Amino acid sequence: MDERLRIFYELFDRRRSVREFDERDIEPEKLDRVLERLRRAQSAANCQPWHFILVRNEGRTSFNEVLTRDGFKKAPVILVACAEPEKAWVRKYDGVNYAWVDVAIALTEMIAAATAEGIGTCWIASMDPDAVKSILGIPDSMEVVGLITMGYPKTPLKREEKNRKPFNDIIHHDRW
Repeated sequence: MDERLRIFYELFDRRRSVREFDERDIEPEKLDRVLERLRRAQSAANCQPWHFILVRNEGRTSFNEVLTRDGFKKAPVILVACAEPEKAWVRKYDGVNYAWVDVAIALTEMIAAATAEGIGTCWIASMDPDAVKSILGIPDSMEVVGLITMGYPKTPLKREEKNRKPFNDIIHHDRW
């Protein structure tokens, strides 16, 4: 296998949900590179129906109330990912709105970039979106898709075998 391919696949093998963070801050240039992935991410019809709020420093005190684990409270950065359904592409055949899909694509690219930088992340879905909106003043027209904690993990990112379904249980050829 080509060295570039090996590095690419190894990145995803190292990716894991980090729930315990070192208290060291993320260097501004690294954070900028990681956040640039959000801006450059693909979206359906290039609608980019997303907004991202960085919660750090002074915004953390009241925001920590919505976090369910103490380890998350030590992450130096929390990214609040919001979808704006009114700005999203909608599939004409069944009216499915792609706002959440587009946000998920952007977050996946950002999480991969963070992993490449040695920064740990965890996608948090277990939160009260109304509380998040209230604390941060997010407009009613927005939907909180998730929170992403970011910081240096207490233990280094490394390859971990995960319990996954067998290939033949999830990949179907030609028909179900």
